[in-house]
Amino acid sequence: MQTRNAELRREVLETLYRAREECPSNGWVKIHDLTQAHGPVDFALAILSELGQIKRSGFSAQITGAGVIACEDCE
Repeated sequence: MQTRNAELRREVLETLYRAREECPSNGWVKIHDLTQAHGPVDFALAILSELGQIKRSGFSAQITGAGVIACEDCE
């Protein structure tokens, strides 16, 4: 059984994956935009960051190579 938190982490990772796919050299997404799309994402971002699947800079987030692999493994 997947919890809502796990589902939210997957959704956020997929959003970041699409952004990076569209712009491989950049792919940063504003946290405000993630919140608009998914609701409160602070906990999800904290866990994804601890897992090394995303990186944060200021008020933006970007998927990492590890996050890309994790996202593709979930398909």
